[in-house]
Amino acid sequence: MIQTQWVVQQLRQQWTNLEITIEQIHTKGDRVTDIPLTHIGGDGVFVTEIEQALHERRIDLAVHSLKDLPTAQPEGLSIIVTGPREDVRDVFISHTHALMPNDNLHLLSLASSARIGTCSLRRTAQIRLLYPDASILPLRGNIDTRLRKLDMGDYNAIILASAGLHRMSLQERLSERLTYLSIDLMMPAPGQGALALECRNEPELLALLAPLQDLAVQATTTAERMFMRRLGAGCYLPVAAYGEISKGELLLRGLVISLDGKRQTRVQQSIPWMANSPLIDAERLGARLAEQALKEGADEIIGTLLYAREQLHV
Repeated sequence: MIQTQWVVQQLRQQWTNLEITIEQIHTKGDRVTDIPLTHIGGDGVFVTEIEQALHERRIDLAVHSLKDLPTAQPEGLSIIVTGPREDVRDVFISHTHALMPNDNLHLLSLASSARIGTCSLRRTAQIRLLYPDASILPLRGNIDTRLRKLDMGDYNAIILASAGLHRMSLQERLSERLTYLSIDLMMPAPGQGALALECRNEPELLALLAPLQDLAVQATTTAERMFMRRLGAGCYLPVAAYGEISKGELLLRGLVISLDGKRQTRVQQSIPWMANSPLIDAERLGARLAEQALKEGADEIIGTLLYAREQLHV
């Protein structure tokens, strides 16, 4: 609801006479918290019921964390990415106190019995690359629930998106127990840290939301999400991407990694970028980077992952 309240505030600043009613929709991903996301539906588990409400005109606007949205939009719906983008990094939160200096997780000597909580296959794979002997345990629920489980001693540490902590202003309270992980160490999910506004593809709604759009954030996240889409990988496979605009360039980095962390494909490309560059150029960058990754071994990694996932549902 914090994200929704922020969007309401932004809309009221732009449209002072706008009447806004909030309807909270609990999706399957919100309700079922005792099993991993990959076992309850994967892509769309946090958005399907919300998109149905949009189609049925029960709501006019939905607020999402962009990383939770499937990369293919349903017919008749559009996405506006607002800004600024929150910190895209993941954070390592320990049970007692900070276990490492700065963001150098690899400097930490974890015991072989260390229990790390996360339900993200992307995070699981990258942690296993660093610490193949650590125990990766499932962790579901909202941020408060996850922190409570950590405090109860169910885990030695957990990994969360820093964006969620920042939006709840928890980073100062946890400062002695958390470590920010660099992009090189833990590449984020496509779209991580960005908010997406989803609405019906109607001129009136699109005009209403246009002032909230951040074209730079839309460009970087568009490239990230196209990378994942062209790979044929869903939101819950270990695929990571990060785009940034700097010094007239849009740089996109991508990662496809096996669950055990033993095989990985890292790629990057850049294109010239100006404030008026079309979004289609960002899409093309993401697609080209995905094609490069597939040629360099990502196709075999993804194929193995998809086969293993299919076996779970046989």
